[in-house]
Amino acid sequence: MANHIQHQYIKANDHLFHVAVSEPPANLAASKRTPALFCVHGFPEGWMSWQLLMAQMPNTTIYAPDLRGYPGSDCPPKGYDVFALLEDMAQLIKELGLVKPIMVCHDWGGALGWMFAHQYGDLIEKLVVVNCPHPRTLVRAVFQVEDWQPFRIPWVPVFQIPVLPELLLATKLGRAFLKLTFTLREGRKDTMNRDLVNIMVERFQTREDLRGPINYYRDIVKTILWPPLRARLEEIYSHPIKIPVTLVWGEKDEALSIKVAKKSYLDAGCEVEWRPLPGIGHFVDLEAPELLAEEIRRLF
Repeated sequence: MANHIQHQYIKANDHLFHVAVSEPPANLAASKRTPALFCVHGFPEGWMSWQLLMAQMPNTTIYAPDLRGYPGSDCPPKGYDVFALLEDMAQLIKELGLVKPIMVCHDWGGALGWMFAHQYGDLIEKLVVVNCPHPRTLVRAVFQVEDWQPFRIPWVPVFQIPVLPELLLATKLGRAFLKLTFTLREGRKDTMNRDLVNIMVERFQTREDLRGPINYYRDIVKTILWPPLRARLEEIYSHPIKIPVTLVWGEKDEALSIKVAKKSYLDAGCEVEWRPLPGIGHFVDLEAPELLAEEIRRLF
């Protein structure tokens, strides 16, 4: 029997967040229940990117919020720096009453997960990152042009342009392009759930719907380039991660270098378990949720 998904609205860090909660059937024996998961999505997804994982893990309670700025949660005009986003996640865990869940995170959510483990590692039991290098490792690779990393993510400089990116992507043609950014990055042809991709992308009907998600990119560049903010971020990184970390990697990810990702342990300050998925692309959660579920179940 599949999990029942409920939709809650939780006040955290002075904003309202939509959280999808997938719970096991009420008659499931307590002995068969597994630790709770707190799942953090990437760009330009949302809670629905975890819907296939929820179906694969009927014995597990899974919490999947829409992050700040995404349709369903509050979209304030500012406050998309990583410091505010990390505080959002910490307060959500507390407001939901979670006691040391396993954090599973992908893409932009993965970058936040790494930072969260540095600053708030005592709130979670383990960290599972899916296709995102440690952000400090990634930024260094961009500046040093390691394995052509800056040329793999050309949208980052484009997203620094005010207003125009969200204006274009919220058009019918722009949404069609966003859908292609999913399907063209699958590792195994025609394995991605296209119906789910369509539902996620069709949420972006106006430029305001995309302003928040794109502001993540604007604010992280500002944080890296402005010395006071960069120093604040470096202070977070100065605390080594003290919880177990697993890095699950779809090996056919063209946007993020495997060579770079394998060096993440150097900046995490801890051992990082490397779990490659041959033949799988960047969106593991949409292309191979059964393999991702297997990797998570290993950790129970």
